[in-house]
Amino acid sequence: MGCILVRACDPSSPDPAIRDFWHINGVLVDAERATDEDGDKVEDCPPGVLYVYNSKLIYRARHCLLFPKSKTRQLQFCICDIKGVNSCNKFTSLKDGRTFARPVVDISVTVKGSSFHVGFVTKDADRVSQRLQEVIDKHRQKPKIFQFNSVDVDGVEIDLP
Repeated sequence: MGCILVRACDPSSPDPAIRDFWHINGVLVDAERATDEDGDKVEDCPPGVLYVYNSKLIYRARHCLLFPKSKTRQLQFCICDIKGVNSCNKFTSLKDGRTFARPVVDISVTVKGSSFHVGFVTKDADRVSQRLQEVIDKHRQKPKIFQFNSVDVDGVEIDLP
């Protein structure tokens, strides 16, 4: 019963046609902070959902969950800014070397010169990271453009009179 109630608090997808939509158990964000009082700590964000929409990877936290330590309620990264996706059983901070023993989808992102190291905590880390890698690879492929009035099915150019 508790599991059903918690899933009901998760945000819904913005479009019913979204294929890549996952429930996650938390987010670990390892990024430089602008304020000195926070330092370069790893931020532990609440559970929520992760999905791919309009060439962006989007995380949104649960609606009715109070998570006082975290200020982050939504993260959004462009697919082309993601440098690496891995699945691992622990998240290691690049700033201070702290380790969190949880199954995570480990993502490295570089946006306008600043780098982020993010871990999405989920029990299906292998499956999620594999699918994200497929989406990123497909996004980076160059489109194949054929001009059908002068190219046949095999890609051989046809001389037109």
